Amino acid sequence: MKNRLAQWFTILAIGTGAAAELAPVAPAQTIPAAGAPNRAEEEKEACIKNLKLIYNAIQAYQADHQDLPNWLSDLVPQYLPDANVLVCPVCRRTGQTEGPPLADPKLPSSYLFEFCPVPLGNTATNAPTRTRREWKRRQMGLVGSVVPLVRCRHHDPVLNLAFDGKVYESPPTWERLMTNRVSLADLSPARLFADERPPVTDVPRKSAAAPHFPPRDPAAPKELLDLTAFYNAGLNESWHGGKGNDLAALPQGRQTFGGVEFDVRGIVQLGSKSPSATNYPALIKGIPVNQKCERLHFLQAAGFGTPRDEGKQIGAYVVHFATNQMRLEIPIRYGQDVRDWHALAGEPAAPGELKVAWRGENETSKRAGRSLRLFLTSWTNVVPGVGIESIDYVSALATPAPFLIAVTVE
Repeated sequence: MKNRLAQWFTILAIGTGAAAELAPVAPAQTIPAAGAPNRAEEEKEACIKNLKLIYNAIQAYQADHQDLPNWLSDLVPQYLPDANVLVCPVCRRTGQTEGPPLADPKLPSSYLFEFCPVPLGNTATNAPTRTRREWKRRQMGLVGSVVPLVRCRHHDPVLNLAFDGKVYESPPTWERLMTNRVSLADLSPARLFADERPPVTDVPRKSAAAPHFPPRDPAAPKELLDLTAFYNAGLNESWHGGKGNDLAALPQGRQTFGGVEFDVRGIVQLGSKSPSATNYPALIKGIPVNQKCERLHFLQAAGFGTPRDEGKQIGAYVVHFATNQMRLEIPIRYGQDVRDWHALAGEPAAPGELKVAWRGENETSKRAGRSLRLFLTSWTNVVPGVGIESIDYVSALATPAPFLIAVTVE
C-alpha cells in the first residue's frame, strides 16, 4: 500500500474541470540555484504548518456554524488570529497569490479554498449555478475524504490539505491520483451534475399592471427591494394547484413582519423536482440591489416539502458585489431557514434559527386544520463597506421548491 500511495502522488497531469480555466501558478523553483533545495524544503515544511493551522481553524468554525466558511478569510480573526498564516512562504518570496475567479475576496491568500461558493459556470452545462462546494461534496461521495479542502499551488508538486486533515502532494490535477478507483471524467462537474435539468434562464414575467400584482407604493424606500419584474405568481392565485390554495390572506403593500418592513405584492417561485413545480425557473438572475448594507432580510417559504427534507439545502441566494469576481452564497436549508408554507403533521420541533414571521390560513389549510406560515431569514453581510450589485435566486432542484415574497436591505 505504501508503494502504491507513493506512485499515486508522483503522476503528472493537465488540469480539468473548473480549475482548468485558471491560469497555472508557476512552480516555486524551476531551475535550482545554490541552496535552493534546502530553501524549497523549508518553504514546503512551513507551508504544511500553515495548512494544519488552517485546518484546525476550519474545524472550530464548523463546530460553531455547522457548516464550512465561504472563504478562508471568514476564519480571521476569531478562528485564525494571524492572517499571515494565509500566505505561503513561497509567496512571501515571489509576491504571487491566488488570482480570480477563485481568489479570496477579502484578504490576500496563497491558498485555494476548494469549497468556496463560486458557481461552476460552463464546466457544468446542466448546472452552471451549482458551486465548487457542491461539486467537491459530490466528489467525496465517490472517493471520500481525500478530496482537497485547501490547496497550495505554489509548490511543485502541489500541496493538498485533504478533507480529513491529511497533507499530501499531487500534480496540478489531484483527481489523476484516483484513476485506479474511478475515471477522471466521473469526477468532473459535467458528469457529476449530468442528471440535472438545465436551468431556465428566461424568467416568465408578468406585467406589473396585472390585477394580482398591486402597484408599488411610490414612497417605498430603495431598501425595500422592488421585485415586480421577477414576480411569476400572484398572492391571490392557487399557484401550487387546487382551489383556494393561495396567500390572499397575507397583508399586502408595505408591511412589517418579524420587526422588518417589506414590500409585499407577489411571489417569486423557483422550480424543483416536484412535478407541480417544473414549470417554474431553476434560476432567477440579477435581482438589483445597488447599495451597501449590513444585513439582508428575506421573507420566504417553500412548497412541496415534507419532514423528510429536514436539513437539505434546497436553494441559495448568490450575492454579487460591485467588485470584480466577488460573490457570496447564502444557503436556503429546509428546516433551518424555511419549511413548507403549510404546517405539516410530523414536523420536528423548530430550531431556534427557524423564524416564523407570519401565520394565516386559506381554504385548503382550513380543511386540513392547519395554518400557513412564512419565514424570516436574516443574513449579516461580512463586507458591509462594499456595495452589493445584485442577487441571483437559485434552486437546488431538490423536491421542495423555494419561493420568495420580499427582500429588505438594512
